[in-house]
Amino acid sequence: MTTTSLKERLRNGDALLGTILPLQSPEVADIIGLAGYDCILLDTEHGPLTSETLQAMARACKGANTVPLVRVPDNNAKTILRALDCGCAGVMVPQVETVEQAAAAVAATKYAPEGIRSLAGATVAARWGAIPLADHVTASNATTINLLQIETRRGLDAVEAIARVPGVDVLFIGPSDLSLSLGYPAQLGHPEVQAAFRRIIETGLAAGVSVGILALTADDVRTYRQLGVSVFMDSVPRLILRAGQAQVAGMREAATAARPGAGLRKAR
Repeated sequence: MTTTSLKERLRNGDALLGTILPLQSPEVADIIGLAGYDCILLDTEHGPLTSETLQAMARACKGANTVPLVRVPDNNAKTILRALDCGCAGVMVPQVETVEQAAAAVAATKYAPEGIRSLAGATVAARWGAIPLADHVTASNATTINLLQIETRRGLDAVEAIARVPGVDVLFIGPSDLSLSLGYPAQLGHPEVQAAFRRIIETGLAAGVSVGILALTADDVRTYRQLGVSVFMDSVPRLILRAGQAQVAGMREAATAARPGAGLRKAR
């Protein structure tokens, strides 16, 4: 999977499968990438990733043929610049609530004349100067992806205007924070929360903007795909925890059933 093909699939409305990785480990990025995800969201908002670790993890993703994206902790042009220069191909910006914030986030991901991203050749993103800077600028502006999180009541109220901001690629629903902001913490099935999800999805579709959401199960993907969502993210810590729990439960059951003498006692 290349950055270019990811952007093309996004434009085509294909389903893109990603996972959120807040753990400081290039090795985990490599392993999860080999599982077949289209992209991995390296999480610097809710994870302790440093720029040095982020750069190593982005390179590990590419080695595993998956596209590295990054969730930044804030809508700051220098924060976004640093993440992109580390080799990430796209940025998720949290808590976008106004047209101005959306426009600033888009501009931070683009080189002039489309945006305000600062240009340097001695970066992973620019292949350390191995390619002409003009080619790097053109390719980056064409392929870098922005995902704007709608996860507050204020963002929901402005979502129609945000979706019309030129250059927005994805409106990404933050279910937990949005439910919290609406007054129904963790109640994702509440009618008002579900209505908010549908409003964001319908707004994105009407504006020609892709929509993404946290989807922890295949049923989640099925439900929201039918509504028009195209970007789905699960969570690496949750995957590890659930897989470990299932493995331990199965091993304990097997150990209990096959304990020494169990078969002999049954025969008697």
